[in-house]
Amino acid sequence: MEFRRQLVECMASLVSQGLMTGTGGNASVRLKGGNEVLITPSGVYKASLKPEDIVKIDLEGNIVEGAHRPSIEWHFHAAIYRKRADAMAVLHAHSPYTTGLALAGRRVEPVTIEAVMLLGDVPIIEFMYPGTDELGDAVGNAMMGHKAAILLNHGVVTAGRDLAEAITIAEVLEATSKITFVASHFGGARLIPPDRIELIKKLNKV
Repeated sequence: MEFRRQLVECMASLVSQGLMTGTGGNASVRLKGGNEVLITPSGVYKASLKPEDIVKIDLEGNIVEGAHRPSIEWHFHAAIYRKRADAMAVLHAHSPYTTGLALAGRRVEPVTIEAVMLLGDVPIIEFMYPGTDELGDAVGNAMMGHKAAILLNHGVVTAGRDLAEAITIAEVLEATSKITFVASHFGGARLIPPDRIELIKKLNKV
């Protein structure tokens, strides 16, 4: 029940921050044993989820427990879990600033220490139709060695050792995009110099 409550609170928090809208966005946590996942349902307003709305599935998308259909994006959740033994939580948000900057051809840049430490390089995945094996495979491959990826015309995906880390990465990614957006209107962002980036990574064992 604890993981179910965490997923409900996660959705409410991200809706309040403007990172999810209506029934959009989803999140999951991997259960002990590694082959089953708790995931948010499809078509249910995310700000009013209840613990009993959460669905349990296996990594093939089969419903193990729950009255709702799992998120249609279960494909890329499962793909990440299959490829990343360290990933215990996956989050998909419709982050407006990050998505907008990617549509304008802007990549995530080292504008803050948090961006360096938590984000690193963030790959951008070309648009693919939601809820498909094609998108699932693309996201699973892109997330190898990365904490986040941007889905063009769609949103962002993050993965963490727990749900709190996945949420934090999504929040830092959007904050970084907001800073970049503001700086772009006043001549552009002054990035952290490469030698300082290496020092930050060395001191923090990134």
